[in-house]
Amino acid sequence: MNKPLVSVIVPVYNASGYLEKSLGSLTAQTYENLEIIAVDDGSLDDSFRILEKMAEEDKRIRVFTKENGGSSSARNSGLKVATGEYIGFMDADDYIEKDMYENLVGVLEENYSADVSQILSCEEDENGKKIKDFGDGFDSRDLFSGREYFRTLLLHTGDSSFCTKLFRRSIFEGSYFSEGRLNEDFELLVKMSEKFRNLAVCKKPGYHIVLRSQSNTRGTYRQSFYENVMENAGKMLVLTAKKYPEFKKEAVHFYLIQAMWFLLHIPSGEMRADNELYTSVMKNVKKLRRFILTDPDMPLKYKRNLLIFAFLPAKGIKKAHEKIKRKK
Repeated sequence: MNKPLVSVIVPVYNASGYLEKSLGSLTAQTYENLEIIAVDDGSLDDSFRILEKMAEEDKRIRVFTKENGGSSSARNSGLKVATGEYIGFMDADDYIEKDMYENLVGVLEENYSADVSQILSCEEDENGKKIKDFGDGFDSRDLFSGREYFRTLLLHTGDSSFCTKLFRRSIFEGSYFSEGRLNEDFELLVKMSEKFRNLAVCKKPGYHIVLRSQSNTRGTYRQSFYENVMENAGKMLVLTAKKYPEFKKEAVHFYLIQAMWFLLHIPSGEMRADNELYTSVMKNVKKLRRFILTDPDMPLKYKRNLLIFAFLPAKGIKKAHEKIKRKK
């Protein structure tokens, strides 16, 4: 029996220093029936040349190039040309275990009611030092309905990355990534959770997330990223009230955790009355302080941080903010 074709979409932008390791971990997979779709998103370095060379050496690699439009745009371009029965994703500066796709396909082949399979991931720095080990902090169950998975996202126990997952092609019909936005994985996964029947978890090591200082979500503060984060948090409140009213408390929990990370990352110089995002988040945190006190799912450290923001007068917020950031 022929094994089903797996299309793996890899957006590439100025990743020349990482491609041999990242794509090399794809071409070395024990599951060989792969279609590797590398989309060069207008790179200014040697990425496209390296991709062409690798494609000459391995005919499973298909290289496409486009004007720079961001990761979501590149992923959408990949989706349009993918021919596989299953769809996966990978970031160009990460790498994977050699049996990751064999394990992900195996889980889907064994669970016909599942439209998505997921593997364990770890986080490490640029020098290979582990920051979070495989499976740390994730829910311990093996199978989730779309509704149950939605709840894990609200509680931050679910994995919201596309790169750790394999999807049946049919689940992507009519679904694309929002372009020109950050935090796009989360937004699309929420929408797709309404469509899929089940998500099956493979509890084996699989995906290595390499955290780099120039990442969109790390290093220099970018308000546009947190605008998207808090917009998604607000959308979750609305969506939950409309479709999952039984998860109202979990949705408030989700909003508060997102608000905490925003308040911890914003520079003290941006904590101004004319910063509409900051003032809006602070207003909501103060309004929800009773919930912070009673939330059974919130770690004590998070409660402490949020209560400082919720109860301190405006003049004391900046000093407390800098003190908390130094302890992180």
